[in-house]
Amino acid sequence: MQYVHVRFEFPPSFRHPMHAFLDEGEGWRSELLTWRRLPDGTLVTLFRVTAPREPYLDRLRSVDSIGRVETAPGEDGFYLKAHESLGGSLEAFLDAFTETEFLAVPPAVYRSGGRLSLGVVGPTDQLREALAAVPDPIDVEIRRLGPYAGGRRLAGVGLTDRQREAVRVAERVGYYDVPRTGTVADVADELGCSSSTAGAHLRKAEAALVRAFLAE
Repeated sequence: MQYVHVRFEFPPSFRHPMHAFLDEGEGWRSELLTWRRLPDGTLVTLFRVTAPREPYLDRLRSVDSIGRVETAPGEDGFYLKAHESLGGSLEAFLDAFTETEFLAVPPAVYRSGGRLSLGVVGPTDQLREALAAVPDPIDVEIRRLGPYAGGRRLAGVGLTDRQREAVRVAERVGYYDVPRTGTVADVADELGCSSSTAGAHLRKAEAALVRAFLAE
């Protein structure tokens, strides 16, 4: 079973309005945790959003394709469940993966600059066909390709959402490979923060994980 980590970059004309909204603040991002496509074509999504809640919701209400919306508080942001009618560039992008056996490995992370990072597992022989079906204006970069190795989650580890994301990103970009193929700067670029901030997130997360492991 192969794991592929892909980064897409959407040009302004292909960006969802809420993806474009992330350009308005430093470090703003949204993480797509799970989603479902209903028989009537409606896309139901659950996001963890790191951005000011009220300005985000104000902009969301102006998007014609958005229907019912629910929110819940979260650390460093909030959770958002939304119903959206598919169409245009969003549907064209999703259709590239509809006829494949790929399964997404959440979260799919949206960042400023039109960037979307997505991990999937599936057969490598379908990868070329799926990526070729992505609409031409969208830039595609394969960041990692190799066997999938899901790990266990240590119980009781008190990581913040931001620290968890930093560790996930570090693993994806090769920071924990031997020999190391990714850097703290790569992690910072994915997180949309400075290298010093990314390094602090990683050190705090690693310290908590080591303590939890030794305590088992």
